[in-house]
Amino acid sequence: MPLIIKEDPSQYPLPSEGLHHGVCVDAVDLGELDTPFGRKHKLSLIWELKEIDDDGSHYIVGKRYTWSLNEKANLRKDLERWRGGKFSPEQLQGGIDLEEFIGVNATLFITHNVTEERTFANVESILPFKNEKGELDPYQFESSGEYVRVIEREGYLKPEEYAESVNGSK
Repeated sequence: MPLIIKEDPSQYPLPSEGLHHGVCVDAVDLGELDTPFGRKHKLSLIWELKEIDDDGSHYIVGKRYTWSLNEKANLRKDLERWRGGKFSPEQLQGGIDLEEFIGVNATLFITHNVTEERTFANVESILPFKNEKGELDPYQFESSGEYVRVIEREGYLKPEEYAESVNGSK
C-alpha cells in the first residue's frame, strides 16, 4: 500500500511582522514577465534577515520590482529611501548598479499578507540601517554566507530563460 506524503507549499517559516535588520544578498534579473499590464522587465532584491528561524537558518525575504528608475517607480523610491538620499540626474543617466547594494544593511518593515492558499511575508518599506547610537551604518553586519546567489546556483536560468519558464511558450 502506498504511503504518499506531499510538501505543503502553504507551510514555510515566516519572519515576524515588524521592523527587521537585513543585509542585501542578491539582485536578480527576472527578465520580461507577464503581468496584468502586459510584459514588463522585472527584478528582485533579496535580503537575509538577522532573525533566525526554528531550524537555525536566517530568514530570506525579497521584493519584486519593475525594471525602471522613473521618479514614480517603486524601485527608485525604495533605493532612494534606503540610501537616505535622492539620485542625481547624472547618476540616473549613467545607470545605477544594483550589485553595489549587495552587502548593504537595511531596516526592513515586513507585513504578512494572508491568502486562501498561504501567508506571505512582504517587504513593505526599506530604510537605512542605524546602529545603537542612531548613526547610519550601512555595513555594520555581513551576511551569514548561507545564501547562494541565484546566478551562482546549479541550474541557473538566464533572465530570458527564466521568463520563458514562468510565462510559458506563446
